[in-house]
Amino acid sequence: MEFALKEFFGYSTFRPYQKEIIETILEGKDSLVVMATGSGKSLCYQVPPLIVKKTAVVISPLLSLMQDQVMALRQQGIKAEHLSSAQTDSSVQRRAESGQFDILYMTPEKACVISNSFWSNLLDRGICLLAVDEAHCISEWGHDFRVEYKQLCKLRSTLPNVPFVGLTATATEKVRKDIMNSLKMRDPCVTIGSFDRKNLFYGVKSFNRGALFVDELVGEVSKCVATAGSTIIYCTTIKDVQQIFESLLKAGIKAGMYNGQMGNKAREEAHRSFIRDEFDVMVATIAFGMGIDKPNIRYVIHYGCPKSLESYYQESGRCGRDGIASMCWLYYTRGDFGKADFYCGEASSESQRTAIMESFMAAQRYCMLTTCRRKFLLDYFGEKNTPDKCGLDFTLHLFLFEIFNLIESFISEMSRGKTRSQGKKENGTCDNCTISRKESDMSREAFLLISSIRSCGGNWGLNVPIDVLRGSRAKKIINAQFDKLPLHGLGKELSANWWKALAYQLISHESAMCAGYLTETIRDTFKIVSVSPKGLQFLSSSKPDDQPMLVLPVTSEMSGDEEHRNKFSEFGEVNGLAPSKYEGLSEAEAQFYNMLLEERMKLARAVGTAPYALCGDQTLKKIALTRPSTKARLANIDGVNQHLLTKYGDRFIQSVKSLSERLNLSLDGTVEIQPTIAKSTIHAVPKPDRKITPAKYEAWKMWHEDGLSFEKIANVPSRPAPIKEGTVAGYVIDAALEGYPIDWARLLEEMGLTCEISGHIQTAILKVGSKDKLKPIKDELPEEITYAHIKAYLAMQDLGMSPEEVFPPGHPSSCKSDETLDLLQESSHPCHVEGPCESERPVGTFVGHNFPGNCNGADSAPLVYDDDLLSLSKRQKVNAAEEDPLAVGATESSLLNWIKNYDQGVSLSDILKHFYGSGEESVLELLSCLESEFMIFKKNNMYILM
Repeated sequence: MEFALKEFFGYSTFRPYQKEIIETILEGKDSLVVMATGSGKSLCYQVPPLIVKKTAVVISPLLSLMQDQVMALRQQGIKAEHLSSAQTDSSVQRRAESGQFDILYMTPEKACVISNSFWSNLLDRGICLLAVDEAHCISEWGHDFRVEYKQLCKLRSTLPNVPFVGLTATATEKVRKDIMNSLKMRDPCVTIGSFDRKNLFYGVKSFNRGALFVDELVGEVSKCVATAGSTIIYCTTIKDVQQIFESLLKAGIKAGMYNGQMGNKAREEAHRSFIRDEFDVMVATIAFGMGIDKPNIRYVIHYGCPKSLESYYQESGRCGRDGIASMCWLYYTRGDFGKADFYCGEASSESQRTAIMESFMAAQRYCMLTTCRRKFLLDYFGEKNTPDKCGLDFTLHLFLFEIFNLIESFISEMSRGKTRSQGKKENGTCDNCTISRKESDMSREAFLLISSIRSCGGNWGLNVPIDVLRGSRAKKIINAQFDKLPLHGLGKELSANWWKALAYQLISHESAMCAGYLTETIRDTFKIVSVSPKGLQFLSSSKPDDQPMLVLPVTSEMSGDEEHRNKFSEFGEVNGLAPSKYEGLSEAEAQFYNMLLEERMKLARAVGTAPYALCGDQTLKKIALTRPSTKARLANIDGVNQHLLTKYGDRFIQSVKSLSERLNLSLDGTVEIQPTIAKSTIHAVPKPDRKITPAKYEAWKMWHEDGLSFEKIANVPSRPAPIKEGTVAGYVIDAALEGYPIDWARLLEEMGLTCEISGHIQTAILKVGSKDKLKPIKDELPEEITYAHIKAYLAMQDLGMSPEEVFPPGHPSSCKSDETLDLLQESSHPCHVEGPCESERPVGTFVGHNFPGNCNGADSAPLVYDDDLLSLSKRQKVNAAEEDPLAVGATESSLLNWIKNYDQGVSLSDILKHFYGSGEESVLELLSCLESEFMIFKKNNMYILM
């Protein structure tokens, strides 16, 4: 099995579940495989025929999908072909029944009408399995039900001893049972993998239809295309497809279009061009691409609410199939929610109509959700014990933490009542777990809405109870005498959309699958909203003028706050979070990688195949990083199979050597690329012991080693979008704090951090009385002094430095000009005013300003501070023992570097013994600070590094 995996597919290890499933099939047992898109389901039926040398027959729903898979398999040295209405070679069927193919694809229609003699001849030659791909199509409870799939059960009697394998990425328990029954599976082995696609970021945004938003969308897509790769935009109508397609072309973006009104030839051409990377964006209806086999799609956008959560998961799952970080965004309007009747028109039975309604309601809830979207998806598909918030790798956690540090100062309290800011989110791979939202106590409004729904009898959707609250005198309200209710008109100051947004929060308050305060059900194909037991409990504990506090997020629909909308847009889309194909590469390696992409494209066109069919982007990136000089070294790279090595190995090696020489890059490097989670990591191994985030390392490297300015780094072409120069400065400063070397004189000069500014900052710190948070300090300072200035000043304190140490005397930026030197000398003389002398001054007092305890009372003198008295930081040496010049004082970096040597942690007494140059009170204060910043934690009275 491992030999076949490496020879034909280029991989040395199987992914989870693959090996067990293959072994089950080889034992002749039926199998049902439910695994997420991109998890390697196809390999489960592609490996067995290569081992037993018999044909695998695969039923696939789409011609384009079959043709893509056949094309890719041939490039891996596997004999593959398809039988369908699109097959023009009349000899294929004859060669197929004589067992000349390893893998034979068929449409369900072809499989059901082909003669029994074909199956008989193929059985004689050897058939090792019959696989039904996209098996959810077999169930009327599935989102893509196809009548022709129901006829596949006839093959059970024709192929009695052949193992049947059903495979799908989306199947609820009801659908799974239907698949097994329909295919007449015999005691099948059911394998259900995780539905969690960790490399995908999920986000949702409401929008207003119109040309203005289309222009905004085109702008976002253009940024993504520039750095990330292929994009699919799914639209619910052909009109939307045409409008967005034309707008993309006007913007100079290479795009294609795909919809049901196009002719077969035009659709095939559009599909082929997209698969072969001849254009970057495909704008399509959902007719495009069940099971799209293109692995390097980085961005999937849904322009309109999808008809079901199953179809959304399937379509968004076409993103990032190669495991590289990718983005899934869904844009919706309230008008989308009125399409239930349209979708139900496709139903052929009452049960199927109910299934369509339930699936559409789930998609609607996903749009309106304010809790974790990933958890909602996983709960929906029956994945147990999912966390309340989605997680991500530590790299992106720190990256997002930096983003929210920078915007923390700009978040203001909303003026309304008991509204508050929710603050920074810890981490997440969905917008709700990443983006800071405002919250408000909505207990009064929830009480009114729940009471209105109950007063209306719980026999309506949301419109009638909301109309009552808004004081409607419509005919149905008057006829039902709802205008006589005490609640009538009590909520007229808020829009209907506001009330609906609140309702959906109350419906999904706990989680995707747990009932909230309200329950939405289907009755005779109509949506009915009623009060749940939890809602009744809320009412019973409430009074008309007093209700238990109920704090809920303020969505964009509820607040109408443009500032909130702008922040959502800024951090929810391409700015800072969109994946980049250059991540993990230096500037020279990125050039090398680009050239390899071009070489791959030329080769693919020459042999008439898609570039990814030769080798994937991840494999190509590994080649760019290692630059193998021989075919043997090339063979060791994951993703390089025997066919690629034999047929194109010499050409690849020649290209690698030529490009390496041109870019002055060495050959035969080593690299280990870890799977990406939500954001690709940058491949770099810094010299200092303490590691920093990839974004910080890359900024430090470009500034310190490449000599680029903050401005150039902020606008480097490989970025999805420019970042602020202050952000770059902050990254470089953080690197310095972790031991990375920097030229402080150059840094301060570029930032414009003078001694005068330093003095203002120190004054502000004294006034605030703490430096734990930057915003209070910033509020005390002139507008021209930035957060980057404050951060640089504090960093110098942490490192035991000051600006006058950085610039030599006589330097234009030097603090110690002749005038200030005179003042320093004067400050060392006996006091000229009342107050303690210098030796008696408390830490933090200044020379040259009339602070309490200052020996020099001249208000007009420039601010100059004594180096020995400068540090107010908890992280500096404190109370150093003057009589012992070897005394070790505790600082943040020295303490962390020492603790990391002890896996089981160290006690306070041990810390005090080691850092005897600092007093106990100072050390405790420093430890408390480090704990609050989640750099260390305390367990069983031992301090342990996080």
